[in-house]
Amino acid sequence: MVTRAADIQAGHQWQSDPFDGSMAGWSQRFRKNKAAVGFSLAAFLLVIGWSIRGQHWLSAEQGVGYALGIVSVGCMMILLLYPLRKRFRILKFIGPLPKWFRNHMILGTTAPIAALYHCNFQLGSLNSRIALFSALTVAGSGLVGRFIYSKIHHGLYGRKATLKERLAQVKATTPGVGKLGTIVPELRARMSQFDRQVLVPPKGILECIRLPLVLAVKTRLHYWRLLRFTRLSLMYQASRSDVVAEHKDKLERVIGLYIREHLDQVRSVASFVAYDRLFKLWHKVHFPFFVVLLVTVIVHIAVVYLY
Repeated sequence: MVTRAADIQAGHQWQSDPFDGSMAGWSQRFRKNKAAVGFSLAAFLLVIGWSIRGQHWLSAEQGVGYALGIVSVGCMMILLLYPLRKRFRILKFIGPLPKWFRNHMILGTTAPIAALYHCNFQLGSLNSRIALFSALTVAGSGLVGRFIYSKIHHGLYGRKATLKERLAQVKATTPGVGKLGTIVPELRARMSQFDRQVLVPPKGILECIRLPLVLAVKTRLHYWRLLRFTRLSLMYQASRSDVVAEHKDKLERVIGLYIREHLDQVRSVASFVAYDRLFKLWHKVHFPFFVVLLVTVIVHIAVVYLY
């Protein structure tokens, strides 16, 4: 991040290296977007299943439908290995945590889809309804947890970030350091005032939920205000300096990139505290949901075989 800030301050536009059309390029693109590919595939399967619902060839009592019920239950059982692997070091022989985290997400998506195909996208008896809704609730909770997880970790499988690291990134992208501060001297003061207003820890769960949405609007509005202030300042400086007049457009572009980068980091820090609290709360809710799911599935299987 410091390198990116330095590049912007030097006047170079920062951008990601484009993917080429080779197999290596496509492989890199897939690795970068494999989560999106997986969710797109899941959505496609749901659409297909919904479009063929009610057809008699898919039955929960026999054939493919029955097999998919077994697949769904098997996925739910394997899902238990991830929390066990996290808690007990003796189980490290079954594989690293990042791998099990990835498997946990895949199985957590596969299980409810298989369950929906198992019941042919139709509501059956009371116990099957409860089991199905429990599975869908756990899957929805998992998607929420995955979203929050990505906001407080370095990448999907990386270690958890810290508030100190995020604050360091904010400091590294603060305009006003070096020559930029002499060109638009009031810019740093205006941004520091905004930082003090935003970097306030949220109080309560409701504020944690609404804070990221509020910050998304606030930072964008403030970006346009600061950009307008920068343009007016550069126009004034250009009227007094031929050097500034010659490089006015380039300076406006560089400072604009700097402002955007800084505000993005400020929003990330302010949201980090909210997401961290929400993730702790999510942990307390998700596991009981999963326990309820296991109980309802066991009851469903018992009822099917006994009655």
